[in-house]
Amino acid sequence: MIVRDAIAAGSFYPGSLPDLKSYLDDVMGSKENKISPIAIMVPHAGYIYSGAVAAKVYSRLESYDTYIILGPNHTGLGAAISVFEGEFNMPYGAVKTDDEAVDYIIANSSAEIDAYAHINEHSIEVQLPFIDYISPHGYKVVPIVIGTLDSKRLSQLGHTISSFIKHSHKNILIVVSSDMNHYEDEETTLKKDRMAIEKIEQLDEDGLLNTTERFNISMCGIACAYTAIVASKDLGAKKAELIEHRTSGEVNGDYDHVVGYAAIIIE
Repeated sequence: MIVRDAIAAGSFYPGSLPDLKSYLDDVMGSKENKISPIAIMVPHAGYIYSGAVAAKVYSRLESYDTYIILGPNHTGLGAAISVFEGEFNMPYGAVKTDDEAVDYIIANSSAEIDAYAHINEHSIEVQLPFIDYISPHGYKVVPIVIGTLDSKRLSQLGHTISSFIKHSHKNILIVVSSDMNHYEDEETTLKKDRMAIEKIEQLDEDGLLNTTERFNISMCGIACAYTAIVASKDLGAKKAELIEHRTSGEVNGDYDHVVGYAAIIIE
């Protein structure tokens, strides 16, 4: 079994367990009316920048048995669609993969078992502390790093994920890990983000792909959102709701080179 160490601990999020717990206690709070959406989209930057945005969604969620986490490939390593099988060695302990789900996805799509895309990829790891916080009674994950914009492969992956969920006895959430437009000024980023968010709100995966390409929107998880929209519609999704939208400029005061962060629920 492959064990992947927590490469982002101490940089993207607090590395010590007491500090991490203190941070999560602070940003998560408590919500009375918990919800169980089909999918969510949350950012994956350092917690100082995007943790509060992600917490706006995570704090509203019921606990799930399995989390299928779709993250973009920032490193260029590994297969086009790379599924990790093994465990993450996190500050609070081991996070194990749902091998039944992994096997099904590998058997019914073009995804491959591949650790290389995951070794130095932070987009999935930074979601795990939030997931652990809302799932105190145990859970498993299906980490999928996507490095292709091939709509046929993404559609196949989405349909495969929805098929597994339909036939599973488990309560499963699809998590899209994505930041929005990168390193343009605040006004431009807000405008571009709005165009991409509108396509997600409309559950229009092809519209999202076409719009981000046409207007050069550097949202890093386009393929992940595409896949999740396909799967969510198979599972009966009727709407997507924007919960929070901010930029890095609100944190560091640099409004000339910002990154956008959005938190969305798909139901």
